[in-house]
Amino acid sequence: MMDKASNAAQSAKESMQETGQQMQAKAQGAVDSTKDSTNKN
Repeated sequence: MMDKASNAAQSAKESMQETGQQMQAKAQGAVDSTKDSTNKN
């Protein structure tokens, strides 16, 4: 029973980390595109 609980906690933790990395990548992309448009002016 405890194994299932710890496995669920581990997979939830991993999916949270993946979501965080995706959000970081999107934020970095937004920063990069803002820099690009600023440089063009």
